[in-house]
Amino acid sequence: MPAEGMQNDLPAQLLTVRIPDVASIVSLARNKEPLALQTTKISKVPAGSISWSQDGAYLGAISPNKVTIYDGKNQQQVAALDLPSVVAVSFSPKNTYLNTFQRPPQGSGNAEKNLKVWDWRKGTIVMQLFQKSFSRDHWPAVAFTPDETSALHLVTNAVNVYNPQNFSQGVAKKLAVKGLAGFAVSPNASAPLLAAYVPEGKGAPGFVGIWDLNQLSKGDSPAPIARRSFFRANAAQLLWNFKGTALLALTSSDTDATNQSYYGEQKLNYLSADGKNDCIVQLKEGPVHDVQWSPSGEHFITVAGFMPAKSTVFTEACKPFFDLGSGGHNLVRWNPQGRFVAVAGFGNLPGDILFFDKKADGKLKQMGATRADNAVSLEWSPDGRTVLTATTAPRLRVDNGFQIYKYTGEKLLEQKVEVLLEARWQPAPPDTFPDRPQSPRANGSAPAPTAAAKPSGYVLPHLRGSAGASSSGNFSLGHDPNDSRGRIGVNAHHKSLVPGAVAPDTKTASKNAKRRQRAKGKGGEDGQASEDSSQPAGQVKSVTEGVSALTTTEPQAQDDAGADPAKRLRNLQKKLRQVQQLKDKHTAGAVLEPEQLQKIASEAALLQDIKLLEGQT
Repeated sequence: MPAEGMQNDLPAQLLTVRIPDVASIVSLARNKEPLALQTTKISKVPAGSISWSQDGAYLGAISPNKVTIYDGKNQQQVAALDLPSVVAVSFSPKNTYLNTFQRPPQGSGNAEKNLKVWDWRKGTIVMQLFQKSFSRDHWPAVAFTPDETSALHLVTNAVNVYNPQNFSQGVAKKLAVKGLAGFAVSPNASAPLLAAYVPEGKGAPGFVGIWDLNQLSKGDSPAPIARRSFFRANAAQLLWNFKGTALLALTSSDTDATNQSYYGEQKLNYLSADGKNDCIVQLKEGPVHDVQWSPSGEHFITVAGFMPAKSTVFTEACKPFFDLGSGGHNLVRWNPQGRFVAVAGFGNLPGDILFFDKKADGKLKQMGATRADNAVSLEWSPDGRTVLTATTAPRLRVDNGFQIYKYTGEKLLEQKVEVLLEARWQPAPPDTFPDRPQSPRANGSAPAPTAAAKPSGYVLPHLRGSAGASSSGNFSLGHDPNDSRGRIGVNAHHKSLVPGAVAPDTKTASKNAKRRQRAKGKGGEDGQASEDSSQPAGQVKSVTEGVSALTTTEPQAQDDAGADPAKRLRNLQKKLRQVQQLKDKHTAGAVLEPEQLQKIASEAALLQDIKLLEGQT
């Protein structure tokens, strides 16, 4: 961990706060308790919207008919472009070019070239095209490779590729595929890849393909390196990992074929860039709320399923690796260093946030928890030590403001704003802030974080506020009582569980193993007593181990140890019926969770214990 003096040498972290028609940049005051804000030189900038460059070096502020560019270090104006009806701006990866989109005048047709690429330092237009409409999901409309050697633009049935060194020569090469609806360029500059998506239509499935950008030409397009087809998908979000070795395609349809969701259906598909592996990511049944790659590209986390949603960590090869548990969550964010993770539930959820620390062996351990009431956004600071949450209009027009929380869940700052449209951090170049582990608790003066309140069970209206409320059941939309957290898999290769596989070790299973070992040692010391028992020692051991094994998924089975054989038999027969129901679901094609597969794997032990107990009753 850097010394205190080295930490003071790090650049200041800036916040951009936007209210109606005005944007402000403020910095966090250093070494002050409690945490405070200091306004910088840009205190009142007319801005309908703002856009930072990827490295935070420049800020583009949009006013009604003008784009003003400021230096991110000293907040001085460095350029201004007069643009009527400008809607959006975007910087290229190395800040050489600027994309702008202007709303076309009514009745102008395609004569008005409203999509422009600027050499903004010179104030000159290097390319201009017509684009009918603007979409946040497909912005920037002209995408550059990381080294800015190619610029790509989506048109009907093709992705046109331009040479930024000579835009005047027109299209240098293209990817021509009928029905193309979206594309994404990989972030690896040495061997750039192009992923493109075609929705289903006229009975034909939709698909996602990956092409080598260097192999394209003006002629016929080559076959994709990797391809995956699917039905029931009319939109897709393409997510590359940082290394450009794997792609996630989050597909969605407007309707749910199973009639279980009003919001349609989502599926997550995986493709390796070399074409050797493609599959659907096995998730809990229900919508895919969020997915994000780690900054290293070695893991991704999903939040999926009907509430309570399940959060799962996958490896780069799409193997389920770690179960973060279930809860009222719909958002996941890695910090820029890839060490800490925040899992939260915003929107129509209470605002609970869980913070996890990724250890060297890949396991994730919870550090803290908090609740950000009414928050609609969450973003890690560039140094990866705090998160910024905000309640903004027009999503919510009450309780607007923003908060800053430490990775332990401790609230460091809260600022109320009458009407807040946006609050976000200034980005920082990679490696600006070092990767630091948690601060030792012994050295910290801050109080321990207060964990988010555990969701209570549903209480019938006529019982609320009464003594009977506590006995009204344990149903909860925010918590799965059978949930389990921990590492997924049976060996170092993190193989996912399948019917018949050995269940992964858990804390409960470990305790049971120690208990059996102690019982075995005690039996050796007191062997005569065992031999004099009216029940065969082998039979007693088998029944005891069978009941203990079930505690890995059914903790209540421990209470049956002292029950009479007839009661234990009924309980085991009930569990066997549950196993059969799960097997029927799996045969029908349903995707089961690890704990459900674990129950199926216990069938043989259940049958053996039932047979032994039947001999006693």
